[in-house]
Amino acid sequence: MKCRSSLAIACATILSTVSAAQANGAVSEFPAGGLVFKSEESISIAREDLEIGWDRINVRYVFVSSATEPLIRTIGFPLAKVSLEDGPDNIENRSWSQDEGVDDPRNYMAFRVFVNGTPLTPKLHEYAWSGETDVTRRLLDLDIPLLSTDMDSYVRLAQLPDATLEELRRHDLVWDEVPPGAGWIAPKWEYQSVYEWTQTFSPGETVVEISYRPLFGADVDYHRYYPDGEGASHYCMDEATKREFMTRGGQPEAFTVGYILQTARYWNGPIGDFRLKVSDDLGVLFAFCVPEGLEPAGDDRSWTARDFVPNSDLKIVFYVYG
Repeated sequence: MKCRSSLAIACATILSTVSAAQANGAVSEFPAGGLVFKSEESISIAREDLEIGWDRINVRYVFVSSATEPLIRTIGFPLAKVSLEDGPDNIENRSWSQDEGVDDPRNYMAFRVFVNGTPLTPKLHEYAWSGETDVTRRLLDLDIPLLSTDMDSYVRLAQLPDATLEELRRHDLVWDEVPPGAGWIAPKWEYQSVYEWTQTFSPGETVVEISYRPLFGADVDYHRYYPDGEGASHYCMDEATKREFMTRGGQPEAFTVGYILQTARYWNGPIGDFRLKVSDDLGVLFAFCVPEGLEPAGDDRSWTARDFVPNSDLKIVFYVYG
């Protein structure tokens, strides 16, 4: 599929994430990644350096424009959708942190972008989703904030007029008070930030660097991701990793992280030089199914490819030892 809008917004549902979900104590991971806009015939990715860790993702693009004049494009980066139903701390505790200098809860993945080494302040768009349905306007028309950042917001939600609450329940946008009489109501919609900026691509090279904190998935039954477990079978754990896992012993926690690679198809041609590194911070073990076309690059944490056209996305499980 190709997006024909000049904004990523039209493709946010498809390109950003799976929905936040809780079942049997599990929380899905929320993949993100890839700069998205309409298909481009004059700008290619000459090089992409991607480093993925369970707590930080860094990506550096070297774009090359074949045009003879500067090209001005609107670029969007959709953050993952996040569930609000567990309370306002759900986002803060799992993602952004003031330790990283982020004090805006709407930037819940501590997203940063640099162009040719200079920090850029992108424009923020906010959305509310009920499944695949955009309910942003419905909530704003009712004067309801899309993102609740403190418990008072949940109390105010319970204090809305009965007719308004009934409309929200009819559209399956709020939970009933649990327990009854609690005095607060949790929203059922998902929140999403989409960052957008106007980018000038001069003839030749333009370097864009992005970093953010992924929203990792966690499962109370992390043993299922251990060697020969049901969950591990989806991550292609090799024999060397299995042996290391058994040698270390202990019971590490398992976290899953997703990254969307296939958005590179929106740019002209293949990625000339693609380099993937899985971060070795904290000495964590990891496993993932290596996308077709990537080759080992001299260690057990790096892969490279020339003229790379990704036909799958990344899904990595990290084993973090306490």
